[in-house]
Amino acid sequence: MSKDDAKIFIEKILSEIRDPNSVASVDRFSGLRQVDSKIREVKIALSSVNEIPSSLLDNMDSDIDFEANSRRVRLEALANYCDNALRFLDGNVSKQKVNISKIPDISELTKVLPDLDNSLSKRWLDAQICSHQKCYLASIILMGSILEGLLLARVSLSPADAYRSSKVPKDRNGKPKNYNDWNLHTLIDIATDVGWIKSDRGKFGHALRESRNIVHPWAEVISRANFDEYTCSTSWEVLKASVYDLIQSL
Repeated sequence: MSKDDAKIFIEKILSEIRDPNSVASVDRFSGLRQVDSKIREVKIALSSVNEIPSSLLDNMDSDIDFEANSRRVRLEALANYCDNALRFLDGNVSKQKVNISKIPDISELTKVLPDLDNSLSKRWLDAQICSHQKCYLASIILMGSILEGLLLARVSLSPADAYRSSKVPKDRNGKPKNYNDWNLHTLIDIATDVGWIKSDRGKFGHALRESRNIVHPWAEVISRANFDEYTCSTSWEVLKASVYDLIQSL
């Protein structure tokens, strides 16, 4: 299948599995078998296109979302892979130069909020795609958002432990602020203080946080930030190590 034919095919699949509001079109599928049929169609199509990296297909084969007893979960997962496939096709990213890894199993961390796992998993893939397409600023912003989301999820699982930390911020009356109002700086400090992430991870996590703050154009200009592939690579290793620590802390 040519790249153009593949794009047309994937766009057609997306129109069938997702409505214009980007919500899974569950009602169009009477059961899981029909959803699985669409998944197989997409896999077959993508496997015939040179622009699609084998790692994306490998991730589809091992993705536990496709084993969920839910049409919605399976359709949302399929839509995410279709979106990522279109990015490769639009950007003409070389198959040989791309190695996309799937996010580790964060389900125990993200169970505090429905669909958080799906959101972070998509950002994990998008961060890598942006890096490979040399969109380094976008990649690092995504990495920072993943770290913040997982740290907040960890606090949500053990708020009592978090509030025992001396790093908890207080309001003007000396009362601890609600953890939903904590920023990434505070989340990193507290996670380090209570031992959810290693101290060196915390130091490097702040470096990632500072880079993530370049999301503000004013900060980008003032700091003269000029991210490159090495910045992305370093930030990616920090994120992976921090995710490992958080999973191990449970």
